[in-house]
Parts: sequence; structure tokens; C-alpha cells
Amino acid sequence: MTQKRRVNWGQTFLLAPVFIILLLAFVVPLFAIIPQAFGGDAGARFLRIFTGPVYLKIIWTTVRMSLEATAITLVVSFPLAWLLSRATGVKALLLGLLVLVPFLTSVLVRTFAWIAILGQRGLVNGTLLTLGLISEPLPLLFSEPAVVLALVHSSIPMMVFSLVTVLRRIDGRILLAANTLGANPVRAWLGIVVPLAIRGIQSGVIITFLFTIASFIAPALLGNQRQQMLAQVIQAEIETGADWPFAAALGITLAVVATIVVAALSMAARLLSRWQRPGPLPDETLKRKAERADTTLLRRRVALPTRRPVSSAIWRLGARLVEPAYLTVISVFILLPLLILFPVSFSSADVLIFPPPGYSLRWFEAILSSPEWIAAALTSLRIGAVTCILSLLLATLAVLGFGRHRFLFQGALEAIVQSPLSVPAVVFALGAYLTFARVGLVDTEAGIIIAHTVLIFPVVYLVASATYSSIDPRLSLAAASLGANPWSIFRTIVFPLLLPGLAIGGLLATLLSFDESVASIFLSDLSVKTLPRKLWEGIRFNTSPESAAVSALLLGVTCTVIIVGMAVVLGRKRVAGGPSAIAVLTKTTEEGQ
Repeated sequence: MTQKRRVNWGQTFLLAPVFIILLLAFVVPLFAIIPQAFGGDAGARFLRIFTGPVYLKIIWTTVRMSLEATAITLVVSFPLAWLLSRATGVKALLLGLLVLVPFLTSVLVRTFAWIAILGQRGLVNGTLLTLGLISEPLPLLFSEPAVVLALVHSSIPMMVFSLVTVLRRIDGRILLAANTLGANPVRAWLGIVVPLAIRGIQSGVIITFLFTIASFIAPALLGNQRQQMLAQVIQAEIETGADWPFAAALGITLAVVATIVVAALSMAARLLSRWQRPGPLPDETLKRKAERADTTLLRRRVALPTRRPVSSAIWRLGARLVEPAYLTVISVFILLPLLILFPVSFSSADVLIFPPPGYSLRWFEAILSSPEWIAAALTSLRIGAVTCILSLLLATLAVLGFGRHRFLFQGALEAIVQSPLSVPAVVFALGAYLTFARVGLVDTEAGIIIAHTVLIFPVVYLVASATYSSIDPRLSLAAASLGANPWSIFRTIVFPLLLPGLAIGGLLATLLSFDESVASIFLSDLSVKTLPRKLWEGIRFNTSPESAAVSALLLGVTCTVIIVGMAVVLGRKRVAGGPSAIAVLTKTTEEGQ
């Protein structure tokens, strides 16, 4: 009994800093929205939202576009997740990088790339004009399809990583069994694979929907006034500083609407997965079914299918072409918005034109000689480094605090640790702005670091937890039996084996903090400007290739860091036999479910 109490006190000591920070920097900001929204003339605010045709249309547009983007993302991502779950060796690495690179690229960069593609002088219109298919540019920008397209492009990595962990558990031989029983590939997929993957579909749909419903960058840059989304209106209210209580009321409205839709999606997923856990039938029911069974079917001859060599050959040829055709299309869709930035950034023109009329380095020279851009980059680097250190520290404390032995309320406490991932980022950013403004943390590096740490450390925790679960607990027991104290066990056994996961988590924390846009835009202004904030202003108020050059530099740095990080992790794996980077990242989503 004494030993059990000492272990519990140790877990409490390790978990206390984590929950104190979550309480002060996450829970308090969320609750700060409530008095702002319901204080004073609260009834008039909510009546304005729920009775005015303008805001009702905005709410409907937000839900509709989010569901559209989520549904399209699911359909587009499911085959890619299936191929990634079945791939091995170099193919698995390439597919993993195809999904990982956009995931770790700034949403601002990805969204800005669509301006270069869909603009009046962009890639699509330029190509169509060159081919003579159109006589004047098409109005592709500032439309609902452009916003949905950008949201789908940004959501594919989240959906794939949610699906792949579940799809890996499905035995591929069931498709062969379905084929021998006469099912064509479409029927086998819809009747077997999709139902078995319903848990991953539920997780991916909810994560994607929460991301899209809280997005304001894509609708602000690619949409028009008729298709405004709720998060976009909240950001505009905060930026102008006109009416904070009304912005808080809009934030609560967004959170309530998102909760209602997520609850409906979860109920639908439970109904669809009910057949996986069928209840036992009563004995009388089984007896009646057995008596009504037609046993003459067992004595009939089986009619063998007639052979149609021409049609079967065409079917096999089509089946062989489906995978490479799909991979080509999805690769172009994922990578083209990122690759298009490089030729545009070297353009000699003063506006975004594709193809560029000439090539020049003047935009890179302007950036590298600009004190504002350099200061913004250094600010983001400082914030990213401190956020990485704090996230690693909190994640390590949380992993060791929860340990291997489950205790009372552990599931609820783990859900609290992961709760920042399930709250729309714009709602948290709104609460953080309202709270930090009272204590002087708005427009300061400390305030942005706190916000980034709250948003990012759960991701680092999931990666570290996935690595910690793969460590053999008998190693610690053996060391303890030889007289090693807990600190020696952690220093010589647990920490070296946990280091690959912490390295991946640190890499993710640095990149996510460096590219984090929502909290940075809300909490930075004149005194402190991060690179995403500076880029946001450049994209909104300047259509020159300067923003493309900045985006290209960001993309190049991200790809370089990913390649170097994965090389280090894979090299350590060959030495120590640890889990691969892709395996840990995909298992992270499984742990989060």
C-alpha cells in the first residue's frame, strides 16, 4: 500500500505542471469568452446573430462549406491512405513524404499558392489562354470553389494520417476472399473496407471538419463577401477592435455550432459501425431461422461463371492503370501549389503572372535586405525554439506521469491533455487575446510562446507517448532489480530510447510554431511581428511576387529540416532499432483517437 501511494504521489508531481499550465493558459482563456459574450446587453448580441439574415447566412455558409470540404477530402484521401497503409520500403517513404511535406508547410503558404494558380494571370488561365481555349481570363478567384479547393488541399494530410492507422489493421486477404466469392473491387471496398475503417473515418472527418470550420485564411484570401465564414468575421472583429463582446458572442456561436455538428457526425458513425458489434440472438430466434432454412440449396450444382476473356482482360488492364493514374493526379494536386511558388518567386514582373515574363532575383534581394522581414524571421525562430523546449518538457512530464500503469480517471486526464487539438484554433485565439490583453501579454513574444505551447505540446505528447509505448518495460524492471534508482533508470534507459520520439516531436514543434498562423495573427501586431503575421499582411495588401519569394523560402527551409530530421531519425533507427519517423507519426493519430 505504501509503494502504491508513493508511485501515485510521483505521478501527481510530474503531471501537476502540465495541468497548471493548461488551466492558466487554455481553460481560463476559453472561459474568458463567456463573460465577454454574456455581459452587458448579451440578449441583443445573440438576437443579432440568430435573427439577422446576414449572420444566419454566414453560419449556414460556414457549415455547408466545411461539410463540403470534409466530404471531398474523405473521398480524395481514402485511396491514398489505403495505398500508404499497404506500402513498404521506398514506396512507403515517398508516399509518407507526399503527405508529410504539405502538413508541415504553413497554411498561409499553401493558400497563397492558389492565388498564383487561380489568379487572372495565374497558371490555369495562362494555360487556357495559351491553348486558345478561352478568350479572356476566367473568374476563378474570390469564389466558393476556390475556398473549398484550398481547404481540401490543406486537410488531406490530417485525413490520411487519421485513416492509415485503422487501415493498417485490416487484413488485405479479405479482398481476395471477396473476389473469390464474386465481388468486384468496388463492391468489396464499399462492403468490407469502408465499414471496417469506420473508426478512422469518424476520427478523420471530425478533425477535418473542426479545422475547416475554424479556417479564416482561405476564405479571407480566396473568397468573396457573399461567402464569408464565421471565423473570418471573428478575425475581422478582433483586428478592427470595434466590438470585443460581439466577437466573443460569435466565438461561442462557432463553438456551439461545431459541437452540434460533431455530435451529429459521431452519432452517424456509431449507427454505421453498429453492425461490427452485433448483439447475441435469442435461442428461439436462431431455432426459427434454422427451421426456415432451405437445405435444398446445398444439393444444387454450382453454376460456374462463364469466361469472357476480352472483358476480363480489359478489366485487369483498367485495374492496373487505376493506381498509377490516381497517384499521378493526387501528387499533382498536392505538390503543384507548392512547386508553383518557385518560378513565381523568381519573376521579374511586378504582379503575380504565370508563366513569368522573365526571371530575376530582385524579390529575394528585397527580402534579405529588408530589416522588417529579417526581424520577423528572427522573432519566429526565437518563438519556435522556446516553444520547442517547453513542449518537449511538458510532453516528457506527461508521458512519465501517466506511465504504464493505469489509474483512476486517467482516460479523462489524457483527454484534457489532448483537448487543445479538439477546440477550434480561432476560438482559443480569441479567448487568449481577451485574456492576455488584461495582463499585458498581447503583442509580446511571451504571449505568443504561451499560446503556441498550448496548441502544439499535445502533438509532441502524442508522438512521445507512441514512442514510450514501444519501449520494453522489462528493461526498467531489470535495472530496478539490479539496484538502479528511478532517476538512473530514466537517464540511462528510458530517455535514450525515448529520444527518437522526442526528436520527431521537437522537429514538429519547431516547424508548427514557425508556421503557426492563427494565434500569431491574433496576438501579434506592431511591437512583435512573426513571419506568418508579416506574410499575412503582405498577401492581403500586396500582390507582388515578394510574398511568393517568402513562401518559397519557407517551403525550402521546411523541406530541408524534414529531410535532415528524417535522415537523423532513420540513421538512429538503423543503429538502435527504434521506430521509423513515418511509423511514429501515423501511430500518433492512433494514440489520439
